[in-house]
Formats: sequence, C-alpha cells, structure tokens
Amino acid sequence: MHTDLIRRKFVWFIALALLVGLMAPAALDAAAAAFPRGPGFYFDPFKLAGLSVSFLLWVKLCAWVDIDAHRCNIDNIFWNSLVLGGGVLGLFILWVLGNFWVSAFLAWLLVCSPAGWYITVRNRKMPEEDRLFTKEYFQRIYENYRSKRSVRRDDGETKDLEIPVRFLTRTNTGEIEDNVRVARVQQSKGYKAATEMVWNAIQKGATDIHLEPTSSEMSIRFRIDGMMTSVKPLSRNTGDGIVNIFKVICNMDITEKRKPQDGSFTAEVEERMVEFRVATAGSVGGEKMVMRILDSSAQLADLSRVGLTDNMVTQLRDVISKPHGLILVCGPTGSGKSTTLYACLHEIDRFQMNIITVENPVEYRLDGITQIEVNPKAGKTFAGELRSILRQDPDVILIGEIRDKETAEIACQAAQTGHLVFSTVHANDSVTAIARMIDLGVQPFMLSSALIGVLGQRLVRRLCKKCRKRFKPSAETLKKLKTDLDAVRFLYRAYDPVEDAPKKDDEDGDEPVELNICETCTGTGYSKRTGIFELLVINDKIRELIRENPNVNEIRRVASLAGLRTLFEDGSRLVVDGDTSIQELLRVSK
Repeated sequence: MHTDLIRRKFVWFIALALLVGLMAPAALDAAAAAFPRGPGFYFDPFKLAGLSVSFLLWVKLCAWVDIDAHRCNIDNIFWNSLVLGGGVLGLFILWVLGNFWVSAFLAWLLVCSPAGWYITVRNRKMPEEDRLFTKEYFQRIYENYRSKRSVRRDDGETKDLEIPVRFLTRTNTGEIEDNVRVARVQQSKGYKAATEMVWNAIQKGATDIHLEPTSSEMSIRFRIDGMMTSVKPLSRNTGDGIVNIFKVICNMDITEKRKPQDGSFTAEVEERMVEFRVATAGSVGGEKMVMRILDSSAQLADLSRVGLTDNMVTQLRDVISKPHGLILVCGPTGSGKSTTLYACLHEIDRFQMNIITVENPVEYRLDGITQIEVNPKAGKTFAGELRSILRQDPDVILIGEIRDKETAEIACQAAQTGHLVFSTVHANDSVTAIARMIDLGVQPFMLSSALIGVLGQRLVRRLCKKCRKRFKPSAETLKKLKTDLDAVRFLYRAYDPVEDAPKKDDEDGDEPVELNICETCTGTGYSKRTGIFELLVINDKIRELIRENPNVNEIRRVASLAGLRTLFEDGSRLVVDGDTSIQELLRVSK
C-alpha cells in the first residue's frame, strides 16, 4: 500500500512538472510586452481547455497502467516507459508543430497506441471475467449501473425502479405461462422484496437461495461459489410473505407449513429464462425454503471451458467417440457433474444421433435432444423410464443419477447392447465410483464389460485476480504440491481484509483501521469457480481387475501406473499457476 502511494505521488509530480514546463514559455511570452503585438488573444481558451483535460487523462492513464500491470504480474517498468514516453513525445509534437489539429491527432495517437497494445496483451493473460472492453465487460458495467439504482427501504421493499424480474409458471406440458397464480401475488406484501431478492441473487452469481426463519427476522443466505454468504435479513412479516408468494407460484399448499413440499417456476430476467427449483421444510423457527437457481445461459459450456487440461480433453473426447459403453461422472452434490454431462453431450452430433435423457429434474433444456423428467410421486422412476426409452431406438442415453440396483443394471445392459450411456454416481473419486456401482448390486463381470471411463471432479474457487497476495512458499508446501523448490518462486493466497490491513502506528492509539474491501470479490478473496478432475480410462488390465478382484487399492495402483492424475495432482497445477490457493485445494480434495 505504501509503495503504491509513493508511486502515485511520483507520477503526479512528473506530470505537474511537465505541465509547468509546457505552460511556462507561454506565460513568459505574454509577459514580454516590449514585443510588437497585433489585435486579439494569443491563445484559444477552448483549445487550452481541451489540452488540459487531455493532459490530465494521460496522467490518469499512466497511473492506472502502473498499478494494473503490477497487479496482473506484467512487466510494469516496460509499459510505464512506453505509455509515459508516448505522452511526452506527444507533448513535444504539440510544442513544435504549427498546425494544432494535426499535432493534437498525432499526440492522441502516440498516447492511445501504447495503451491499446497494453490492453490487448493484458487481456490475453487474464481470464474472461477480468478482460477489458469486451462484450462481457460492458455488460458488467450495465448490470452494476442497474443494481446501484435499486434503492431499498428498511422493510426490504424497493422503490423508484422496476426490477427486471417477471415470475412465470409452467403448464403440465412444460409450456411457460403468465397465469392467475402470479397475478394473485403481484399485489401481496413482499412481492417487490421477492423480485429484488431474486435479482440480487442472480447478479451475484448465486446457485441457491436459503430463507431461514428465526424468532424475529427472516435470514437470507446465498450460496456463491459453493460457500454460504449472508445478506441483509428481512423482517419476519416480509419474509413469511415472500415464502407464501413462492408457494403460490409453485402451486404448493400454503396452509401446510410442517411437511416438506417442492415445486418449480420460471423467471424472466432481462429477456432470458431462469429456472427455479423450490423446496420447503418445517423447522423450529418456522417454514424454511431453499431455491435452486438454474441459469442455463450462465452455466452451460463445452469441455474445453469446464477446467479440463488439453490432454484430458483429448482423452475424454476419445472415450466419448466410442460407439457404446458406460461413462460415469462422480463427485459430491454441487460439484458440477450435470454441467460436465451436458458438456459431453455438446461433443455429440445431436442431428445425426438420437439422444434421450432421463433426469430428475430436467435442469437445462437443449434443442435436438429428447428430455424426459422422472416423477416418483406419479410412478415415473429412472428404471421405468429407461425400459421405455430403450424401445425408442436411442443412440445415446443420459441418466441423471444412478441410485439403485435396478437403474445401475439397466444402464450396464444398455451399454452392452450398442448404446453410449452417460450417468452420475455419488463417489469421492473415479476409483471408488467402481466400488459404489458394485455396492449397488451390479455384478463385476457386467460392470467390467460395460464401463469405458470414469471422470471424478470437484469445484475449487478461483483466486480474485485483483486482490490476491503473493507469498514465498515453504519447502513443506511445495512438497505437498510435489513441486521443485527451484521451479516455483512464489504462490498466491486469498486476500484477507483484516490480516492484510495496513498496520497502525503507535501514535494512532485506539483509532480504528479502515479495511480495504475488494469490490470484485467483496472481501472473500475468491471469484467464480473452476473444476479439478481425474479421468480413469478403463484399459484391459483394469477391466480384468474389476471382473476378477474388484479391490479399490489395486485398481488405483494399476491406474496410477497407467498415468492417472488424482484430483489433488490436477489441482496442484492451478495452485502453481496462481488460479487458486493451496488452502482451497486442500479443502475440496480432502
């Protein structure tokens, strides 16, 4: 912080000196009254004002390039010299050329060209969310402007601005409609607070909204990047009103407050459709509600963008290109398994293949794919739907999750009879997923002939590029990462507003220290998430082990000899590259 302050003062000092040097000759000429003068002024006030504004903008640009290059770990000395030198040369041209407009154009060109070159180089090194002057960059500016115009009252209501959220419902056939249920609640107490809560959650990139009642208020928490984040609570009356509003929209029984209920609705948010899955449960404090946000426009991606290495993408594409077999994706709840499955489907030609999915629920609607939603309450189970779709001549089948023996056996049988089958299973890693399938009741010989690949995955939070802190790692840390001490000079950790706050001097006494909160990550030190993976490709040796002796340790040993990279080993590259911290990797991979 102190170094940045000195640097800024130095840049401003140089700029002031140049400005004085530019204007001093003009002042001396004006003072020389002995020279013969003609009528009129000897300077144009409008040109002088434009020159002064341009000069101050150039000074601001120099200071920004210095700070940004240092923060982005770019050669700031080179870029400082280039941008500063371009401005100095531009001022010299303004001084010596007689034509003002030609010299002004050349000066602006000398200033803007290095700045544009710097932004181009900078954007290549930064992730998409941190790039400047892109479509996403201007969209973020617009969204921040819209969110800042929203004014809250103490009771959570909004005023003077219509939140761009419109609640919709779906018919039994899945068609979206703006029906009487939504009209019933539009004049209810808390409706504006409900739209604002949904709007804020989507703006912050939340995946879940938790409404948790206490004795005096309604606590609201968003799950952002896999972590729970508390937001401003509402009064109990307003919070209960919001719960009832969503229960009406989801066609739930508003009089039942103890038994669990679930439903769904759609919201139109800035001309895009966002799906919501709602579940309620009775608690000691009152009725609790959880809303899962399924924003397909923000989350769907192809294999090259989910976090896989280039080598792993090539291996996985080779597995997907096989005409038949079972491919499993494993991991805990919320680890991105569904997103990876949809990314796999994007690799398949949906117009040349008959693709059918069986899901609970259908999270994202895709064109060219037949999607079936199971409903156990109505008797539509995974196993029952799988039997029926096998008569629909599918080439590719996606099963949302394998939970029981019957579904697991049907999936293996389909994979053995000429179908490419994708599914998920809850397991800690790719090797234990095999043991999980056997525990469900699948015969080892059946699994060995059907299985062609298992992908284990987790989601790790990415360090905020604007506030991450560099540090010298210890030998013990590098040993955990299996990295040579000479190969890595420094790593990055998350910024802590309290620990990294400027230290108080003794004379400050009890005066509080002002915390520096990063606007990008709101002080968490992390922004967005990426995946870490381990891909187990089933070869003949592993297939034989599954069939004859399905021992987890032996399978893991053979897979390691075949080149299996564990979740921790895959995450280590992100730590070394500065994308995440060693603490975050240990948290998700333990």
